[in-house]
Amino acid sequence: MHKAMLMLLLVVVSSSAAAQWVEVGTDDTGTITIYADPATIRKSGDKVRMWHLYDYQTPQRNSGTRFMSVMTRTEHDCKEEQSRGLYVSSYSENMGGGTVVEIFDEPDKWLPVPPGTASAVLWELACKKR
Repeated sequence: MHKAMLMLLLVVVSSSAAAQWVEVGTDDTGTITIYADPATIRKSGDKVRMWHLYDYQTPQRNSGTRFMSVMTRTEHDCKEEQSRGLYVSSYSENMGGGTVVEIFDEPDKWLPVPPGTASAVLWELACKKR
């Protein structure tokens, strides 16, 4: 019960209403717009954490669940040029609106940041702000 309340509080605090989203790019097809909240950039040594959002032009599906946007807290290792997701929530509407349809709150594995990708754009923003 305590964890569920904490997760709900985290979703409310990190919701799009509280964020100051800044567009940082699109995918190659122009169907996904990538936003970041520079105010959430926090550094600790060579690592930086921040929130970003993927906003889709058309509905997406994961395990049969429809969503239009995904908000993620990522951690970037500026020295090793790698990133990982720490928290991911999917939303039924654009820009983190509507209802939360899915939450993943387990850290992913560290992965290299491939040049020319959305991950590279976000890594650059996080690590150059240091």
